Amino acid sequence: MDVEVLTLAGAAAEALVQAMVSDGWTSARARIARVLSGGDPARVPAEEAELERSGQALRGNELSASVTAGHWQGRVADLLTRHPERAGELTALLRELRSRTGGTAHVHVGGHNNGNLIIGDHNTARIHRPEPR
Repeated sequence: MDVEVLTLAGAAAEALVQAMVSDGWTSARARIARVLSGGDPARVPAEEAELERSGQALRGNELSASVTAGHWQGRVADLLTRHPERAGELTALLRELRSRTGGTAHVHVGGHNNGNLIIGDHNTARIHRPEPR
């Protein structure tokens, strides 16, 4: 899977989990459900219900934040794989969620990382690859 998709999905999932425990969860949940529906208005109620179940499980300590974020990272990555045109809307949602939670998102990366992970609104990077010998 594309690292950009996973990075965006991970950042969105982390912001989503933070929103689940915030005061503005009800309005955030509706906005998130619209994005997750993939543009299908008939799917919005089902997405909203699943988001609410996840939020209740998180707030009730039935699921950890990392498990909840992992689930939603997978869902968002699947959405972006099926509907790459939704990336702009998801990025706008991520900015909105971050602004509601103080403008930050915490992304935890575990295991071995043999590449770069850059998350933010206005990043540029130059990757230098040595010439093959």
